[in-house]
Amino acid sequence: MATLTLPPAAAAAAAQAGQEDPSVMKNPTGDAADSSGIDSGWVVLGKSDIVSADLAAAAADTGHRQLGFSPLPMLPIWVQMMLGGVVYTAVPFYKRVRKIEGVAIENAETALEVVEHAAEVTEKLADNVANALPENGKLHELAEEIEYIAEIVDKDAQKVEVIIKKIEDVSNQIDAAVEPVIEDLEKEFKP
Repeated sequence: MATLTLPPAAAAAAAQAGQEDPSVMKNPTGDAADSSGIDSGWVVLGKSDIVSADLAAAAADTGHRQLGFSPLPMLPIWVQMMLGGVVYTAVPFYKRVRKIEGVAIENAETALEVVEHAAEVTEKLADNVANALPENGKLHELAEEIEYIAEIVDKDAQKVEVIIKKIEDVSNQIDAAVEPVIEDLEKEFKP
């Protein structure tokens, strides 16, 4: 298996400036297997990450940090990038869904209040009309039916209000569990 090792940036810059780096020995025979001329300024991490010794030492000095990323347990760079992409895609989507959910709940509560108010007014109006009409007439029976229907609508609106409150409670519990995780992920994957 062949290993490709490149000179450090300082040696490459010196070579471009026309200066020779004395630490790099030339191989006069051209033997590719001779590794004595390879500069030790590069470190191979894992199977494919080749970094300068300075960068590897800086990464080791900063704790668990690997090449500027957060303390993930030495995952390959492509896995870290995929996780970062998922985080940067999923978190804004989650926040947008939560915002839309909040607006939808507010709209449902407003509509529910309007229905409740209309049912209460209709119930009172039908009661007043039924009391003003003779008891054995068709209009009196119709006014009592309208009063009954308005009462049922008011009770159903109260049941829906309880359901909305339960949905808000579950949503708040989910937020309490998810928000710390999102904050940690945003901190870990900040560029």
